Amino acid sequence: MDRTAIGEQVNRVLNSRTFANKGQLRKLLEVLYRNMDADVALKPDQVIKELWPAEVKTKRSADVATEVNRLRHALDSYYEEDGADDPITIYLPNRSPGSSDGAHETRWIAAKLRDGAEPSGAGGVGRETVWPGKKRKIAAAVAVLAVVGISAYALVRAFSGHPQPQFGRMDGTALRIFDATGKELWSKSFPDGFGPDWYYEGKIWGRHIWFADLEGEGRTSVLFSYSPAGAALKPISSTLICYSDRGTEKWRWAPGKDLPELKGSPATYMVHALEILKATEKSPARIVVASQHTPWWPAQIAILDTKGKLLSEYWHSGALTHLALADLDGDGRQEILAAGIANGYDHQATLVVLDPDRVYGASSEVRPEFQIHGMGAARERLILLFPRSDLNRALHQYNSAIEPTFESGVVRLTVTECIMPPIYSCPIWYEFDRKFRLIAAYAGGDEFRSAHNRFYQAGQGAHTLSAEEQAGFQKVRCLVGCKSEYVPVGQLVP
Repeated sequence: MDRTAIGEQVNRVLNSRTFANKGQLRKLLEVLYRNMDADVALKPDQVIKELWPAEVKTKRSADVATEVNRLRHALDSYYEEDGADDPITIYLPNRSPGSSDGAHETRWIAAKLRDGAEPSGAGGVGRETVWPGKKRKIAAAVAVLAVVGISAYALVRAFSGHPQPQFGRMDGTALRIFDATGKELWSKSFPDGFGPDWYYEGKIWGRHIWFADLEGEGRTSVLFSYSPAGAALKPISSTLICYSDRGTEKWRWAPGKDLPELKGSPATYMVHALEILKATEKSPARIVVASQHTPWWPAQIAILDTKGKLLSEYWHSGALTHLALADLDGDGRQEILAAGIANGYDHQATLVVLDPDRVYGASSEVRPEFQIHGMGAARERLILLFPRSDLNRALHQYNSAIEPTFESGVVRLTVTECIMPPIYSCPIWYEFDRKFRLIAAYAGGDEFRSAHNRFYQAGQGAHTLSAEEQAGFQKVRCLVGCKSEYVPVGQLVP
């Protein structure tokens, strides 16, 4: 791929809203881009000198690994929002040990055309950005074709007719929708305003606006989860509204239902996440919606058709607030990854994997007070439970899994150990291969370690984060879908 085109894409990322306040990650991305075609492999100590010039003696490879994972998550967020329509994807390949001597891949950063094939790993034949010296002439020819392809893509976009929605925002009492250039296409007025949480789209409250070509005709529909301002005082469910690319309302859908387990509590549900299942030869496109009864449980995973009709539903005793879709077994069909909390299992962070054609029933609970009745038995493909740290148990009622992703054969997610102000994260990062063998489990950055050491710095039980406690993060319990009680641990990435 042409390096100029890649450089332009990197600049788009660096100048985006997603990276506006991420100075350290911007610097890391610039370092990786400058060295992406270097003849000499980039070493962690070189990265340390660039990122922490005043702390070279105190920083280690593990600190670099932490920053790289932070950059991965930031790039994922960018391509979900600001870069949803970009023609080139910048990504960080998995650098797990891949040779007999335990050496890492030398590739740190790569790029591919948005509609290109998935990279095939070390030395793969996907649309990579780094080639051995003997292939550079071939690479130059490929680069020409890539530039032609990108130019053709741009021409198609330019002459495709009506500009399509790309991003939106809540502004006072109006929802405003814009095209890729930032031009406002249309707006909708909501006299009752928006709930205060609806102005913040992030890890805690999730997203509220989504864009998708539901009919496969090149027209982008806007899906908006609306909650009025009065919902903070009087329980009111959110409403999922679907608009056409020109702002015509197409349908509305209300999540959840009244259940005996609510014991008279109002059936108030909030939509937290939404994904679009791709159409296949055997199935049309479908919409996956995750919603949760407020304030605690249960959660509903609903499958809708593109006209807003409920096709099937799965119920979970806890919160499932984050979704991702992934073809884990390479059969061309996507699986649903839902992350959140399992109330019936010590309020632990959980990851639930569902077959989209078997979304029904309710989760089985060991604590009868959390069992949902009358739904039948569910058929989850996988259920994982993540350990709670001593800090989490001392300060909070639960930990929570968020932001599952799947790229280059690796499943990643974050478990937040701090879930109340003033700290909302204290992340523990997990990585699995596509068969859910654990390949990494570690505290992200210094946030968890610092919070832990501050809390236990004096008094009874004072201690710093120990190696034994860190090893405890690797004990990921498997309720469904594994041959053993705990997921197998592969060769962990340091």
